[in-house]
Amino acid sequence: MAFTTQSAVGIDFDGENETTPSQTLGAKMVGTDGSEWIYCLAGGAVAQYDCVAVTEAMSAVPITKALADTGEIVGVAPVAIASGSYAWVQTSGVCTLNVLASCAADAKLYTSATAGSLDDASSSQTQVHGLKLTSARGGSAGEAAALAMHIRAGGLE
Repeated sequence: MAFTTQSAVGIDFDGENETTPSQTLGAKMVGTDGSEWIYCLAGGAVAQYDCVAVTEAMSAVPITKALADTGEIVGVAPVAIASGSYAWVQTSGVCTLNVLASCAADAKLYTSATAGSLDDASSSQTQVHGLKLTSARGGSAGEAAALAMHIRAGGLE
């Protein structure tokens, strides 16, 4: 029988970056709204709302086609994360996501030439599954409302 061994009291998923870890890297938590989160270390600067790849070492970096093709864990950063800082990355639930200009709602999303931002244009990019915009993005790149459900990239082996 499984049971929880962690106390989730006081965890702020979209709070400040931490310079020393307050949780075990790779710890997973469920928010009061049913959202799911994983605790990581930023392997580079991450902008607020970037889609990130999380490596086996629990290092989060803005997603690129190359990272998506390796099958890393995928999440969304609710806050900007300084390189070398610790923070929570969202893997399921209602979120906000960086996308390119004119990205459509309910369309398949793909990596783009802009690390951390997704797009609905598939040319030479890798699909990111389990992530959809709930409202379209206007004529410039920026943030859009989205829904994440166990995000993953690449093939569905």
